[in-house]
Amino acid sequence: MRIVLCDDVKIVSEELSLLINKFNEKNHLQNEFLYFEKPSELFAYMQKETVDIIFMDLEFSDESEDGILWLKKMKQYFPRTIVIILTAYENRYKEGFEARAFRFMTKPIEERELFEYLQVSMEELQLTKSVSLMRRGIPHNILIRDISYLSAQSGGSELWTRTDMYCCEESLLQWEQRLPVTIFFRCHSKYLVNLTHVTKYENHVITLVNGEKIPVSRRKWKAFQLAYMKCDTMDYRY
Repeated sequence: MRIVLCDDVKIVSEELSLLINKFNEKNHLQNEFLYFEKPSELFAYMQKETVDIIFMDLEFSDESEDGILWLKKMKQYFPRTIVIILTAYENRYKEGFEARAFRFMTKPIEERELFEYLQVSMEELQLTKSVSLMRRGIPHNILIRDISYLSAQSGGSELWTRTDMYCCEESLLQWEQRLPVTIFFRCHSKYLVNLTHVTKYENHVITLVNGEKIPVSRRKWKAFQLAYMKCDTMDYRY
């Protein structure tokens, strides 16, 4: 995964580089870190290479390099790239929100907050990926975020979105190993549910956004509640 900082204060790049290296070591990852002083230079680079996560300041010494204008352009051309605004001025958060920034961080950088945002950003990128499935002989690409739940069936499993069902050869265990663990929870021996599609839960039953009800085994009830609360605090946007 390629992570970029766009900021014309070099000391910020040194600080962020050290923290990302620490995050990589802690999580056994090999994220690449790059630094650009101007949004225009970063945008030119993005024409040739994929960028996954951008930390971008809004204020540049070169007044022609307006962070908000470049943020809007990046989201227009590269909608799946995650942009986190990094600024010392909280009064510009509203502009960043309107430009569809994913998160906001205030300088100086706090390690705990940075690690949390990196984790949720990586999960978000996973959710924007798709899986290819056949339905009635026709191939379909399903975004991972659109999967409501999966149910175990003889010889495979069924994958359900809000409105459709797809038969899969993969077992529920294979799906559990494939999908992001902070979003998908094995609530029952026969069910793997997308926590972001849960609207309420009570008496060992989950209600999904489309009204469907999924059972939760008694031994998984407490773990489900903890997983759901943790997922809810991460504030995934859909």
